[in-house]
Amino acid sequence: MAERHLLIGNWKMNLGPTQAREFASTLAHRIPALTRTDVWVCPPTISLSAVCDELRRSSISVGAQNVHWAKSGAYTGETSPDFLKDIGITFSLLGHSERRTYFGETSETVAMRTESALAEGITAVVCIGETEQERMAGATQKVLQEQLEPVFKRIEATTALRLVLAYEPVWAIGTGKVASLEDIAATHQFIRGLWTNRGYQCQPTILYGGSVNPQNFREILGIKEVDGALVGGASIKLDQWLDLIAIAEATGI
Repeated sequence: MAERHLLIGNWKMNLGPTQAREFASTLAHRIPALTRTDVWVCPPTISLSAVCDELRRSSISVGAQNVHWAKSGAYTGETSPDFLKDIGITFSLLGHSERRTYFGETSETVAMRTESALAEGITAVVCIGETEQERMAGATQKVLQEQLEPVFKRIEATTALRLVLAYEPVWAIGTGKVASLEDIAATHQFIRGLWTNRGYQCQPTILYGGSVNPQNFREILGIKEVDGALVGGASIKLDQWLDLIAIAEATGI
């Protein structure tokens, strides 16, 4: 398990440069000193520079919501890992279910993006999760393994340390539904088993995501297999985001 909790806020397509800068400034002034928790945020691409500038002297890390596998080229609408590094980006989400569902992202392209990010020193936060139909069909483990295998094939043991896994059941994202504590624990155990079977010596950081809020987070974080959370809507509501950070700080490792 991780030595510190990790909280990542995915702002999705919210908060343009002006709003993002204001939000980041307020967050930087109100966030407490962190002893047990790392806090990362993922603004939309157009807001990255503004947020990086605002948080440069804070304890908060700034990441992208996606990264391409090429350093440059004819890839309209994509973002090179070199461009991200140039403005101070340290990590990126990869394979979020919205990318897979709406924009045709496949497990193989997620793996290519992951390999590229890690090669350039960018921590890769790989998102995995099953749909409600897949869950009802009893295919959760099969789906997760199929999503992770292409990633595992492309990473070396030396770069595995900079890989974070985020389990987000698709049916729980933005719906208010949350997997049961038993299901979360069992699924995270399964993911750890897949990792161990690859022979990696390090332990992965595994986050839970899907309608995480201050009302349910304490119980979720109490599961020993859970190292933190990938948070959507609550991460752009300042009071809720600060409440989640306070819960992480008050919860033992």
